[in-house]
Amino acid sequence: MSETKSVAAIVLAAGTKSEPVSEASGLAHKAMLEVGGRAVVNRVVEALQAAQLVGEVVVVTAPDSPVQDLLVEGTAWVESAGGSYVDTIMAGLNYYKDCEEVLLVTGDLPLLTAEAVDHFVAEALDSGAELCYSMVSAKRADSLYGTTSHSLVRLRDGTFTGGNLALVSRQFVERQQQRLERAFASRKNPIRLARLLGGRSIFRYLLGRLTVADIVQRVNQILGCETMVVDSPYPEVSFDVDKPEHIAIATQRLQER
Repeated sequence: MSETKSVAAIVLAAGTKSEPVSEASGLAHKAMLEVGGRAVVNRVVEALQAAQLVGEVVVVTAPDSPVQDLLVEGTAWVESAGGSYVDTIMAGLNYYKDCEEVLLVTGDLPLLTAEAVDHFVAEALDSGAELCYSMVSAKRADSLYGTTSHSLVRLRDGTFTGGNLALVSRQFVERQQQRLERAFASRKNPIRLARLLGGRSIFRYLLGRLTVADIVQRVNQILGCETMVVDSPYPEVSFDVDKPEHIAIATQRLQER
């Protein structure tokens, strides 16, 4: 692995407290949740800063967000102009005016490690694809989640959960803003995701015949560019705190390290 820092990272932390875990905690964003004595967003930033293949890191927040006050001193941050997923990404891209590729990371990954980040970035860069997305097998994800429920997609290749790392090109984001928004809104609903790929994909998914290769091929056709899915051996990239019980699990996993 090259020691050259080559990718700028954008930490996405501009959402609202509409998610169950945020509502239960009374916090403006789940990135503010305290796990193991520290805000989750700071754990994410620390992992990215320790990664060999990541250079600069910026956190994107909502305007006047209390997330800004929790960041470790010296952490770069910028405000999103709007509340959508694409607005958040564009705010980060505007911060990095000269970067053609960026790493997108959600701000709610308490167990993220530098090793997990470097593995994904290396695979993504080697692919040369305009969009690279991470996924984790259900078996690996279960090693962290235990019996707690989490979003799964059952494909012919096996059962997977989505990761929370993506490498994208600036041109791809600017070209595909509407599709990105729809994909993000559907990310935890297999049927809605299949609908984005067309009726044939829904049919194959319901019959248990849809494969990872099918999805990649169809996405390539729709977007007119090369995409790639990285099957990560690091379940930490999929462990986001979506539910109140995930906080206790994350705290326990950190104690076990």
